[in-house]
Amino acid sequence: MKLPLLCLLALPFLPQSVWAAETWLQPDPFVAVVGDAVTVKLRLTDGKTTRDANLKPDRILRFELVQGEKHTPLPLTSDDVTQSSVAMVEGTSVVVMETEPKHVDLPADKFAAYLREQGLTQVQAERRKRGEMQKTAREDFMRCMKTLLTTDARKAPDDRPQGCPYELVLRRQVSRTLTFETLRHGDPEPYQQVRIWNLDTGKVWKVARTDKTGRLSLPVPPGRWLATSTAMRRSSELQSDWRSDWASLTWQHWAKR
Repeated sequence: MKLPLLCLLALPFLPQSVWAAETWLQPDPFVAVVGDAVTVKLRLTDGKTTRDANLKPDRILRFELVQGEKHTPLPLTSDDVTQSSVAMVEGTSVVVMETEPKHVDLPADKFAAYLREQGLTQVQAERRKRGEMQKTAREDFMRCMKTLLTTDARKAPDDRPQGCPYELVLRRQVSRTLTFETLRHGDPEPYQQVRIWNLDTGKVWKVARTDKTGRLSLPVPPGRWLATSTAMRRSSELQSDWRSDWASLTWQHWAKR
């Protein structure tokens, strides 16, 4: 039996683009026969171009395969390529990558543009209240990236919370209507902006916001999709003013039969 190959290919992040980049795990294919090989790449977009990306092993806090109740750590190798071979089983397999927090200082104008793009209006309001609108923003950011693979194209992937500080969860599929939830440490995080990207076009398809329960339901056409969301709170760290958590989720969607 062939083992699915899980690999992340390397291209460097551009430092000047870190504040605006969306990063996710993308398998090819999303639906595979048990025993077939599946490649998962780390992908990056700055909103204009999309490309393979890299993430050095010392930046990765958690990298694992989740199959039912079984959690299997995936090994990290070399400075440029993160690679592991995993055996697919019947049903849904979830690959999770969580990064260590990273510090970045952003000029006030870039930080303001970033907040507008990510829908973080409450942060901009707090900066204005604190008289920080012209100050460099000191931020720590981390990422939780998940991708859903399945062996049954007739059923929706089975997504569940994976214990990230902030994450997106695909809660329910009814025909073409999907329900997403934004969670912080397992609890609903309300009123968060979610961007839905079409992976075939590389463009943002829709921007919406979760409700007071942290959930968002909307009709999504069949295809390959990426959902992203960013949450931010005031930081208690001496070297940082803000802590942001970036969540991404990829899956293949089809109408139920």
